[in-house]
Amino acid sequence: MSTGNDFEKLVLVFERRLYALAMRLTGNPEESAEMVQETFVRAYKGWKKFRKESQTYTWLYRIMINLNKDRLARIARQKEREVPIEAIKEIEKKSESFTTTEIEPLKSVESEELQSQIQQAIDALPTGYKECLVLREVEGLTYQEIAEVMEITEEAVRSRLARARQQVRQRLAPYLKI
Repeated sequence: MSTGNDFEKLVLVFERRLYALAMRLTGNPEESAEMVQETFVRAYKGWKKFRKESQTYTWLYRIMINLNKDRLARIARQKEREVPIEAIKEIEKKSESFTTTEIEPLKSVESEELQSQIQQAIDALPTGYKECLVLREVEGLTYQEIAEVMEITEEAVRSRLARARQQVRQRLAPYLKI
């Protein structure tokens, strides 16, 4: 795959899957699109170095996971410098918009709330647990593929998945009456 045309085919094959993964990791369409683009930029630059010891999509996922780690580190550094007043203003904005929205039927609200609680439970996981859970449950990767993507052992994948699932269950217990 040395020509640009071949790489375009690679983009067409994996773009949607990578975007779905990025959305699960970031929850933000703009950030997700940027992560996908940067994943392909890095893949294009590193294509000659790709040893093909793993599958192409596993290699692309690994690039994206590393980009996500960089993104989280950048966010953590920014949070250290943020002024708390900004957070208060954001909460005020959200509460104002909530009071002006229409009230939907109870079932719809409950479903949205449950989805929100599930997403919050996943977002609250430590990064390695969240990545493992998303790669397994959303992307459908095998334990071996996850191990390759995350550069950890299969046993570590099993352990992280078990802990991630347990933490999500604990956070959702009040909502699901577990």
